[in-house]
Amino acid sequence: KVRRHTLMVLTHLILNDMVKVKGQVCEIAVCLRDDDARIRDMSRLLFYTLSKRSNNPIYNLLPDIISQLSQNSVKKEDFRNIMSFLLAFIKKERQNDMLIEKLCQRFPKCQSISQKSDLTFCIAQLKVNEKSVKHLIEKFGLYKDALFDDEVRKTFLSIVSKAKKFAKPELKESIVDWEAKLNNHSILGQENEAVSEKASRAKAKAAKRANKKNKKKTRSASQKSPPVIPEGNKENIICLLFQWWVFG
Repeated sequence: KVRRHTLMVLTHLILNDMVKVKGQVCEIAVCLRDDDARIRDMSRLLFYTLSKRSNNPIYNLLPDIISQLSQNSVKKEDFRNIMSFLLAFIKKERQNDMLIEKLCQRFPKCQSISQKSDLTFCIAQLKVNEKSVKHLIEKFGLYKDALFDDEVRKTFLSIVSKAKKFAKPELKESIVDWEAKLNNHSILGQENEAVSEKASRAKAKAAKRANKKNKKKTRSASQKSPPVIPEGNKENIICLLFQWWVFG
């Protein structure tokens, strides 16, 4: 109940321009997947109302929403449902193309392959046109390092399939070359990843061996030497040897 009232008040303040939407937008986006149906509906209504404004503020909010949700380890299914809903509000071609450009620029800033996969998914949800395809081909270097991931590769290839349907002959040639580069760099990336993983395992194994060797040396150094057995009767000699054997 408290959460519903809080969201209701926040929605009222945002829609009446009493608070800036940017500060709370990520948390409201998460509410789109809330367990409470009324909270989900209220969140959907807020974004729907914002999308009807002349400047469509959702376009300006999307890059930050994508980054924050991806970094905050939102469940993959939740992330994709939220972004599919929000990206559907991007109707203008110019905003569509500029958003693809902005998302491409974020690849080098990603700290994990899952974040790059999230970006690729979002790009694939936007409309594919001649300008956006040319930009993706031109900016190949920004995302080529992520192509070892099978999901990233398949998502880009789905964009290729869409592009082939409308491409003119001169663009189709570039798309075919782009497809070949995607597949080639995917294979190369997988090979490099395998080599890197093998090197990491070898390094860990060597460190383990070195650690084991050092422990053995430490134990060896800490062991006491056998006591000097003085001359005397056999009973004393046997007692001393027994003490050394038991107590080290």
